Amino acid sequence: MDPKLSPALIMAIVAPLLIIMAIAVVVERIQRRRDHADGVLMSWDDLRLTDSALIVGSRHNAQRLPLNGLHAKVDVTSSSGQVTDDEVHLTIENAGQDIHRSRPYTYGASGAAQAFAIKFNLLSGYRRSTAAAPGHTLSDRRVA
Repeated sequence: MDPKLSPALIMAIVAPLLIIMAIAVVVERIQRRRDHADGVLMSWDDLRLTDSALIVGSRHNAQRLPLNGLHAKVDVTSSSGQVTDDEVHLTIENAGQDIHRSRPYTYGASGAAQAFAIKFNLLSGYRRSTAAAPGHTLSDRRVA
């Protein structure tokens, strides 16, 4: 067999890759347009956050929940003690009907989930009661 790759073989390999990349770009642009039209500020998995609502799903039949009374929290769990089994769990507490989403743990997934939860709680008006630890104050101002 000739050591040079024939143009037909190269096209058989490259053409499907180019088609898949083009489809991925088109799908991403459609989702960005939909997010822009809905006023989406942030998203994590299929949860999309606007100024006043949580949109669950990305299709036209996506459920819209008003943010009032909702609360988000993030947990990182390990099922077997192995680092590779860690998961990031995002929970939206919704008056008896909690919404759970999870992803495998990475720094990016953990940071994005925490940023989503922080923004979500700020927009929903959730105020966590925080008690200062003994010897610590909630303010970081230095007393002169």
